Amino acid sequence: MKYMEQIVSLLTRGGFLYSVRGPQGGYRLARRPEEYTAGDILRVTEGSLAPLSCIVGPEHNCPRGDTCPTLEFWEGLHETITRYVDSVSLADLVAVERQKLIVKDQMT
Repeated sequence: MKYMEQIVSLLTRGGFLYSVRGPQGGYRLARRPEEYTAGDILRVTEGSLAPLSCIVGPEHNCPRGDTCPTLEFWEGLHETITRYVDSVSLADLVAVERQKLIVKDQMT
């Protein structure tokens, strides 16, 4: 529960959720689920998705960038991760879980 409170706080501050007070209060999305990507959510809650700090941002701050033998590998991994998480929406994740529930209900 404590972890969820931290995540909700980050998402609220990031403009992803609205906080509603009162007896019928809670949280609601600020936009439609289709408008959020998994990447958006991860970046707000976890920060940069770069596997190494030296490739964060458009300008790499690695002092050995010109001679680093693995830089291209890490850049490629980062691009692949970014492309994937930005291709999955919150609505997609909900649809997958709903489908799992339907299949589970059909099996019982």
